Amino acid sequence: MKYKVWTKAGAVLKPARHHYMTLGMVLFIAALMLTITVLARLVMLYQGSIYNGVREPYLQSLSTDSVVIRWQSAEAVKSRVTLGTTINADDISLNAQRATDKHEIRIENLKPSTRYYYRLYHNQQQFRGGQDYWFETAPVVASDDPVRLWVIGDPGRAGENIESVRDAMMEWVDDNPRPGQSKLNLIISTGDNAYPDGTNEEFQEGLFDVHHQLFKNYAFWPVYGNHDAKGWSFFKLFTLPKQAEAGGLSSGTEQYYSVDYASVHMIFLDTNDAANTSDDEMLDWLKKDLTATKQRWIMVFMHHPPYTRGSHNSDAPRDSGNRMFNVRQRILPLLEQAGVDMVITGHSHSYERSYLIDCHYGVSALLNDSSILQQGPHFIKPENRAPHQGAVYAVVGSSSSAIKGRFNHPVMAVSEATLGSMIIDITANKLSARFINNWAEVTDQFDITKTGINNEKRLCQ
Repeated sequence: MKYKVWTKAGAVLKPARHHYMTLGMVLFIAALMLTITVLARLVMLYQGSIYNGVREPYLQSLSTDSVVIRWQSAEAVKSRVTLGTTINADDISLNAQRATDKHEIRIENLKPSTRYYYRLYHNQQQFRGGQDYWFETAPVVASDDPVRLWVIGDPGRAGENIESVRDAMMEWVDDNPRPGQSKLNLIISTGDNAYPDGTNEEFQEGLFDVHHQLFKNYAFWPVYGNHDAKGWSFFKLFTLPKQAEAGGLSSGTEQYYSVDYASVHMIFLDTNDAANTSDDEMLDWLKKDLTATKQRWIMVFMHHPPYTRGSHNSDAPRDSGNRMFNVRQRILPLLEQAGVDMVITGHSHSYERSYLIDCHYGVSALLNDSSILQQGPHFIKPENRAPHQGAVYAVVGSSSSAIKGRFNHPVMAVSEATLGSMIIDITANKLSARFINNWAEVTDQFDITKTGINNEKRLCQ
């Protein structure tokens, strides 16, 4: 009886031929829709990577003896660069190999700490040049030459905000000159250089149009942000040193790299696509690069912050796809073991600055009092680099947008939703940092001085 019932039930449930046809049609339509979606996305990415207008010159991969000059013309032309140590000199002349509208010329065999004036030509006609077109090569590595960095955070929204931040910075440096030195040395971003989708036109409007007067004189070092990663333009627009062209250890990729400038070793990390596993290639390179450097100062720049309670929350695992957790748990132990001095990030559209911190790799509720080594704002570290002597963590993400948050992360000494940027001055054994708002006012400042020898061996508890 049971057998007959089972047979009948099986007969009832057995799909007829038209059921197979319906299922096949559904699967076909789903596959077709997926294909159309993927193709549409690819078309959008391709179209977003195109910009056909003029792009003013900007400097890349600056080192002690080389620089890359990039620009774009409205049509394909044969380009040439001439430069010398005086305005009209043409001690060096380099011709492009073919006609193009996207120009990229590397100049080598330069002298360190030297100002060069350059001229750009299109089909033998001068395109740009004169007394305003110059750059200065990097000082000799490990020298005590003074360094001034301008850090802009998440700058890629065109408009009054970023323009006011730029102008306020220029006003402040004009009021605070360095005798015998240029106004700046390098410009660094903490990522998200083009909103919202990282297209070429967004890079033009939000970054190049806003900063072209500065980019023609000062090398720009960008961090790769999550909005940059939405498009195909970032790595097409920037020439970054994957073979240690500007110092440090060769990474073999433009996704992450290091730079030596005077006494500073700067590391630029990719927190979008790397550091997702403990055996990540970037982490392996990072360990080797940190071990190899002998520079007095080590600074790290990346997009996702290990600590924030601004427009993002580093305690929330789902926030930003767990990337802030990855930074805190996989990257920070390597940095602090190597004696890193300062870590600067963006992503949260705010300004937040920590105490001198060490060995805090969990959520904020698990912060141990021993992780706060000094409250500052005048921090002291030993002159000899050693593990776990503490680092200052700064979120600089409010150069084009400032958003209020809870601002109650316990490692932070300062948290504010203020438009602004950061100026960092390094002279010998002292680093001084200032957050300058869009009214040219200093709303936070701190310094790190390296003095004395500390033989105490610190370990995370």
